[in-house]
Amino acid sequence: MTVRAAGEEGTAAPPARRRYDPRRERTPQRLIAAARVVFERDGFHDARLADVTRQAQVSTGTLYNYFQSKEELFRAVMQGVLDDLTARSDDVTARERDRDRDPVEGIVEANRSYVQGYRRNARLMSLLTQVAERDAEVLAIALAIRQHFEDRISRAIRRWQAEGRAYSDLDPVYTANALAYMVDRFLHEWSVLGLDYDETKAAETLSTLWVRALGLRDGPRTTP
Repeated sequence: MTVRAAGEEGTAAPPARRRYDPRRERTPQRLIAAARVVFERDGFHDARLADVTRQAQVSTGTLYNYFQSKEELFRAVMQGVLDDLTARSDDVTARERDRDRDPVEGIVEANRSYVQGYRRNARLMSLLTQVAERDAEVLAIALAIRQHFEDRISRAIRRWQAEGRAYSDLDPVYTANALAYMVDRFLHEWSVLGLDYDETKAAETLSTLWVRALGLRDGPRTTP
């Protein structure tokens, strides 16, 4: 009887065993973190992959094992921004479902959370629109952020209208987008122009405008 060696015709070679390398698992996140530093510092157009590899302390070859272009790196960075903003929004929504809470309190908490999240990511948010004009996948991320908040806010408006709390003649989707745009525009100019605003007062003022626009009541209670 002829015994064939592993790998010869008619005999299946055993599958290669991959050794787990924690450093390899961490490398993409290390590159994304480095890219974020470079994009925030230099903007998108002036950012260079060489600066990213230097910041991450890896070789150019290592970078290309994970990302093929500056655009792909930017998408990965912005996906992290999307996750950051929407995760906290989901937390607020979950708390609203947990108990019959005052809608004004929910608006104040949601706007405070969004203001803080936007400020954490302000430089990248200012780059998002620029890059979205030339990159369909980045545009998709921008639209996902918009859609997430449109859905959450419009659902809340419908609920408040059904409960008789908010003006019944407001279109929930148009109103949700108008209020969200007001907040984004305010935060964009605050960040880009470097205005000397107080974060707590900004969130409270935006919330007061929301509450009065929706007819919920004269304004939110003063928050600490």
